[in-house]
Amino acid sequence: MARPRIPKAVAKITGADERSPGRFKDRSEPEVSGLGPAPQRLTDAQREIWDEFKADFPWLGRCDRSLVESAVHLLGLLRELGREAPISLHAQLRLCLSSMGGTPVDRGRVSPLADDDEDPAGEFIN
Repeated sequence: MARPRIPKAVAKITGADERSPGRFKDRSEPEVSGLGPAPQRLTDAQREIWDEFKADFPWLGRCDRSLVESAVHLLGLLRELGREAPISLHAQLRLCLSSMGGTPVDRGRVSPLADDDEDPAGEFIN
């Protein structure tokens, strides 16, 4: 099975578009505005989680807000329930994180810049 395609925004941040320009040359991808601030309907704790996701996944945009909101609710519930959280909650959160490019497997599919120059996205990807 072929690997999933890396979104252009992720490729730009990691430098993959510079390492393999032909791979991304004819790829069309709609321009996406930033994720933006957390919705007002979220609690203060949920807004903090939103900001964590926003910092961890700078490639997410406005069209990803519903996915991020789902992940926020799941992580907030997981933190609230602690050890009493059902395993299905963990599974759903992992699925959301995977969809956002945030699991170790997903990060392993994206290579960092190969050169020694300072990476402008270095503050976002650790």
